[in-house]
Amino acid sequence: MYGHRARIGYCSPPFVTETFCYEFYKMVPDGVTLMITTLEIRTRTKEEVVGCHERSLEAAQYMADSGADVVVLGGNPVNQSLGVENLPKLCEDLGNKIGTKVVTSTQAQIEAMTLLGSKKVASVHCYEPEHNDRHEQSVRNMGFEPTGIIAVGSDFKHIGAIDVDVAFKLASQVKEENPEVDTILLGSAHWAVAHVLDKIEKELGVSVMTSQQAITWKALRTAGITEPIEGFGRLLREF
Repeated sequence: MYGHRARIGYCSPPFVTETFCYEFYKMVPDGVTLMITTLEIRTRTKEEVVGCHERSLEAAQYMADSGADVVVLGGNPVNQSLGVENLPKLCEDLGNKIGTKVVTSTQAQIEAMTLLGSKKVASVHCYEPEHNDRHEQSVRNMGFEPTGIIAVGSDFKHIGAIDVDVAFKLASQVKEENPEVDTILLGSAHWAVAHVLDKIEKELGVSVMTSQQAITWKALRTAGITEPIEGFGRLLREF
């Protein structure tokens, strides 16, 4: 079968998921496949966030029954709404219930930035500027110091259409405005960033972590796939 090395389940919050799948298959080695369930999120209301978590639990069971080697509960806002401190037990309990390993996207990002030695983290996210405070608080919740932020300005429905040049342009801008940063976080797993990760690290002299990169990295490592992967930043290459 195509997923003879690992079958990775991902509970994807956006009701329509596009870019995540494309970048996942650019990153992973042959023999790894993606099981994906799209959830509730259209406009990110509180009701959608609650419904997203509840549906992800059902999807995780179905993925496990279908043979997933690991299930990732996506959606940093969804995960953080449960309390970062509660996520390890949630994953342990759910994993015991469904019979396969479970991780969250939030844990993946925390572990990734810890290994990268991140302290001062600048964020570039794909949404409107009114979400800046939420993204900065997210960085604090994960245990790092927010140090600059820039929004692309896209609404949720159109993030798949963001130009491929935007990520590097805004990463350069946030680094110029905040020269003390050591890590640039490209927030959200659903816009075009994979192609510029090495370029950002090389040309801007920082580490880079993206939600999608961290999710893929953590899923692969949890599934026992440990070889270095070139082309998508230090995280996949060195850890």
